[in-house]
Amino acid sequence: MTPTDAPPGHVLLVEDNSDFAQFLWLALNEARPNQATTVCSTGAQAIKKLNAANARFDLLLVDIGLPDVSGLEVIALAHRRWPATPIMVVSVIASEASVLAAIRAGARGYINKGDNIAAIKAAIADVMAGNYPISPSLARILFRAVGGPGVQHAASADSSLSAREAETLRHIAHGSTYLETANLMGVKLSTIQTNIRSIYRKLDVSNQMLAVTKAREAGLI
Repeated sequence: MTPTDAPPGHVLLVEDNSDFAQFLWLALNEARPNQATTVCSTGAQAIKKLNAANARFDLLLVDIGLPDVSGLEVIALAHRRWPATPIMVVSVIASEASVLAAIRAGARGYINKGDNIAAIKAAIADVMAGNYPISPSLARILFRAVGGPGVQHAASADSSLSAREAETLRHIAHGSTYLETANLMGVKLSTIQTNIRSIYRKLDVSNQMLAVTKAREAGLI
């Protein structure tokens, strides 16, 4: 499967793992036989498709952990352009911050990649029917969030990010590499690496995507 131009009514499937993309394609076609699908393996490809003047999709299946930009950016862009279009996340990332961020960006469903094909097929049918499917393993996140204090605790972050750390994270959030960020900020690569270590420590995260997600949730970037 390769990305192709999509006439109105197509599904946009954004998944960087080709084997899992094929798995999702099979699930999609079981749920909606003969459904035409545009497949993108990167966020940049998806954003280009979404920005096309004649683009029109009636369903998006999006992975959060893409190799370039966050799937959250893809979701937010699609939701701004077509607020009524259902968007479902299918991802291995299952943190509270990621689930809540995806929903706030415009996702209507969030399914774990570990779910079987029958569950994913049912979720596709659910989201197209106007429902809000979520994996049982993730449901506790929403219940905890509805409880009130839990969501604030989970999404909280150390607000003492320096201006340069926040700038570093903004560049990373827009897809810049460490070296590109260093060049944009006019500093050494080692400075960016130091900033990233400090950001990880302050936000209590272990990777870029979680750092960006948590910082956005806390309004730091």
